[in-house]
Amino acid sequence: MEERDFSQWYIDRNAPDQLHCFAVKKVLVDYRSPIQRIQIIEIESLGKCLIIDGKMQSAEKDEFIYHEALVHPPLLLHPHPRKVLVLGVGEGATIRELLKYDHLKITGVDIDAEMIDFSRKYLHEWHHGALNHPHFQLVLQDGWDFIQQTEEMYDVIIMDLPEPYPDTPAFRLYTPEFYRLAYDHLTPEGILVTQGETTRPGQEENHFLIKRNLSQVFSHNYSYQTYIPSFDSSWGFILGVKNHLNPLLPPEEIDRRISERIRGPLRFYDGQTHQSMFYLPKHLRQEL
Repeated sequence: MEERDFSQWYIDRNAPDQLHCFAVKKVLVDYRSPIQRIQIIEIESLGKCLIIDGKMQSAEKDEFIYHEALVHPPLLLHPHPRKVLVLGVGEGATIRELLKYDHLKITGVDIDAEMIDFSRKYLHEWHHGALNHPHFQLVLQDGWDFIQQTEEMYDVIIMDLPEPYPDTPAFRLYTPEFYRLAYDHLTPEGILVTQGETTRPGQEENHFLIKRNLSQVFSHNYSYQTYIPSFDSSWGFILGVKNHLNPLLPPEEIDRRISERIRGPLRFYDGQTHQSMFYLPKHLRQEL
């Protein structure tokens, strides 16, 4: 067996009683912006990994699972999306997925200009040039301030934000007060989607918290989940819908919409995957 140097480890604290360890092949970048510490490390099984403030954000080998799961359900469940707002541009992979649709007007809001510059420089594997695309407009501003000040209405709002820790700028963007602001900036058939934290048994409390806050504003809301290897966890997402819809469309209908609306390959998402994400296991259905 080949001998490997396991002298350096990245330790991801997934819970107060859990540490997940990854052997580090190389530290590629270690940088501190005025808002957060940003690192890129290389792990043999996951490739390049983006670490922010010590937390795994996405990995080269599996980020497509997270980003396709976040973007495509709301875009395909909406009857005719035209204007999309993204809160939390980050590595640019969400914008990459949105650019697979024709005729979208895409606005992305991010609080950290240096994170965007960092992504442009180091994370091309994620954004594929999307951050410089002419159909994408970048606004460098706090998401709360932007949604309060804008007069635009959106068909879909995508919230790709860090976890809702109380001492972070993202925390208030998970509150009922913010969801009310977002609701008021959605068109009549508008859809909001947010990352929804881990749904790992015993650690679902943040998913339930986000769901409760969202349900105070969106009477129609739907949880779904999929497994993200680099997070070593099932990961939740939540849709808030202004007008009632059925998320459990037949796989054939989802595949038809994919063929009509999307240019370019999808590596994870299709009609069968869509159904598998929305058919939640019994223990989650009982809690939700």
